[in-house]
Amino acid sequence: MSFLLDLDKKLAIGEAVSMGVLLLIMSALAFLQVLARYCFSISVVWCEEVTRYCMIWMTFIGTAYAVSKQEHINIDMMTEWLKHKTGFDLRHILNILILVFAFFCVFYGWHLVMSTKASGQLTPALRIPMYWVYLIMECSLALTAFHAFVRVVDFKINK
Repeated sequence: MSFLLDLDKKLAIGEAVSMGVLLLIMSALAFLQVLARYCFSISVVWCEEVTRYCMIWMTFIGTAYAVSKQEHINIDMMTEWLKHKTGFDLRHILNILILVFAFFCVFYGWHLVMSTKASGQLTPALRIPMYWVYLIMECSLALTAFHAFVRVVDFKINK
């Protein structure tokens, strides 16, 4: 179990760093776009597309990071009240639901990625295969499932 917890922590650090790098790239590209438009009257076509993809990727990676830190959306007041009154930890059920949802999304998302790959669709400005953009969904939801799995197993062991 300590191996899983160590891997979980290292993945969370990698996710945090990835989100920071993506935010830095987004900020730099937005600044470049504004500078190019207002100072030089030109438009850098690919900047907006890269910024959009960075935002999408940062959101999906943030989902996995939030699950790893148990900071995902839940009703904290209800969770604490139920734990205080009955001793039952609702977070365990939430982690199981997140695990099931993430597996469901990975399974059906893979079909989306494969159909996009088969279509040969390219991004408008960068002309990269669109399935590369969609792969972040698969990777981040697999990480989300892993983090939820570690929380479920850790709950069972430490109960």
